[in-house]
Amino acid sequence: INVFLATNDRIIVVDPMGEYAPLVRRLGGQVIEIAPDSPHHISPMDLQMNINDEDSPLSMKADFLLSLCELIVGGKEGLQPIEKTVIDRCVRLVYREMALLQDLYEELLRQPEPEARRVATALELYCTGSLNLFNHPTNVDLNSRVVCIVLKGLGENLRKIAMHTTNEFVSQAVDTNFREGVATWCYFDEFHV
Repeated sequence: INVFLATNDRIIVVDPMGEYAPLVRRLGGQVIEIAPDSPHHISPMDLQMNINDEDSPLSMKADFLLSLCELIVGGKEGLQPIEKTVIDRCVRLVYREMALLQDLYEELLRQPEPEARRVATALELYCTGSLNLFNHPTNVDLNSRVVCIVLKGLGENLRKIAMHTTNEFVSQAVDTNFREGVATWCYFDEFHV
C-alpha cells in the first residue's frame, strides 16, 4: 500500500496462496488466476521482440524453453546434449508470432532423432494431455498498475512449470516497463515455495 500511495510505479505480486487477491482487487488491480479451470492463460512460448539490441530474442527464448523442457523431462542428468540440440533446432523452426507449446511438441515429433521423440513424449502431457494449461495463447496483459498472479489452484505436477513460466512472464513485464521508464515493484509471497 505504501508503494501504491507514494508512487506511480507498477506492482506485480506472485501469490501462490491467493492471499493478496482481495487487496489487489480493492486497489483496482488485475488478478490473474493460473489454474486448470481458470480462463486466464500465459503461454511459455511468448516471444518478446523488443528487447535490447545486445540480446537475440529467439536465443533468449530458446534458452528459457530449454530450461522448461529440463523441468518437464526431469531425471538426474536432465537433458542430454542431443536433446538440447533438437529442442533448439525445433524452437527456431516453430517461431512465428503466435507459437504454442504444441507447435514445439509437433516439430519435435517430426525430427529423426530418437531423443526428439523422448522430449516430445515428455511434453505430450502438457500439450495434448490433462495438464495442457500452458498450451494456450496468452490472454492476459499487465497493463494494470497493480497485478496479482495467483497460483493457488495448481497441483504438484504443474507448480514448478507454473513458477518458471510466471517468472519469465514477470521478467518480460519488468523489462517492458523499464523501457517505458516505469519502475516495477515485484513481490513474491511464499518465496520458499
